[in-house]
Amino acid sequence: MLHPAATSLLSELFSKGWPDPTKLNNQSRQTALLLQQAKESFAKQLNVRTDEIEFLGETDLGFQIGIQGLLTKESKFYYSAIDRQKVFAIAAVEDKAGRDLTILPVNDQGVIQEGSVSESDLLIWQVANGETGNIQKAPTSKCQIFADCTSSGIDHLPDFEYQSALFDSTSWAGPSGVGVLVIKSNSKWRNPLPHNDLTRVPNSYSLALVLASAVAIENYAVQIDIRLKLKKFILDFIAEQIDDVDIASNIGGLSKNISISIKGIEADRLLLALEDSGYAVDSGSACKSADMQPSHVLAAMNRPITGNIRLTLHKEMTEETVKDFCQALKSNVLKLRKS
Repeated sequence: MLHPAATSLLSELFSKGWPDPTKLNNQSRQTALLLQQAKESFAKQLNVRTDEIEFLGETDLGFQIGIQGLLTKESKFYYSAIDRQKVFAIAAVEDKAGRDLTILPVNDQGVIQEGSVSESDLLIWQVANGETGNIQKAPTSKCQIFADCTSSGIDHLPDFEYQSALFDSTSWAGPSGVGVLVIKSNSKWRNPLPHNDLTRVPNSYSLALVLASAVAIENYAVQIDIRLKLKKFILDFIAEQIDDVDIASNIGGLSKNISISIKGIEADRLLLALEDSGYAVDSGSACKSADMQPSHVLAAMNRPITGNIRLTLHKEMTEETVKDFCQALKSNVLKLRKS
């Protein structure tokens, strides 16, 4: 869901012709100034330096650049069983190349069991999970760390030292197609892509989308947020009003994510029933929701994977909307269980 402040500007931003900000003419200088101002907005909200920020037109590319740029020949590769599929894909490539890999398990609350990681190794650390919203504690290892902030965004910034990190514009209600890659100035990161200059990323992003994302993050940061209250209401309602529901999300996680599995229900049927009632929910893995694949996150947590739906709460939601949704959820569950 795109932030209203960004929505109102998109048409205007796309209608303009944006000169190349690397050129020396006056119009290019003005474009470069706008881009610098956008970087300053992101730097402030992400608590990093402007020269540590790179923009990406394809967010998933940031996993490859941010992760493989930190790997050395001797590095061991540590990642968790609940990481995104893109991380698993990179791990598969490294495995074929002969790298030593370790998949870190999680407990039933989704807490990563870190183990012992040496200073020369690379640890992929998911700040918060995009399905359950559950937040990880800071890692204790003094190693190279890639922080996956694609779900947490500015709702929960990393509270630990990291060498590279990836953010997704959609996490602060910005437009899709904008990734923000942070490469810390003191890291030993090296560009893993073919290159013949000092550029660190392809720079194939849309300036209009970057500017819209900057507007979104500024407004999102100061917007009133009652989602924690709404999340608690939903979880309490489900616990009291609907039988046989496994709740994978804890109240201490991101306020915008809820994952539940309802016994005796086919998730796709419930999804369609709720859609008919006017509510959009998701099912299956957050990485592969389009093909309804079971959640590898819930499987790793040893939680039920059937009857699973995922809810995303937006800052614009009201208490009335949430109360109406809860009644619709209850009535549709009862209907489907009787059918």
